[in-house]
Amino acid sequence: MLPPMAPLLRRLHLPSAVRPTSVRVAPEAARALLADGALLIDVRRHDDDSARLDGALRITPDEIPEWIPEFRRDVPIVLACT
Repeated sequence: MLPPMAPLLRRLHLPSAVRPTSVRVAPEAARALLADGALLIDVRRHDDDSARLDGALRITPDEIPEWIPEFRRDVPIVLACT
């Protein structure tokens, strides 16, 4: 049985977003995770017309909580942003 999930947060904290963390992965590590079956989620806003990421779900940060039931807990998730 998997442990319970932490409560979801709906606010982004800019200092947290730019500070180094052990949960950030290098591009090479992200590619390896994806090659092993991880789910790629593009978290850019829908009005961001930057290049599309092949195979990525486009889910904005505000929409993530409603998608949580759809995610398998045994599949790693790679979030991509600009």
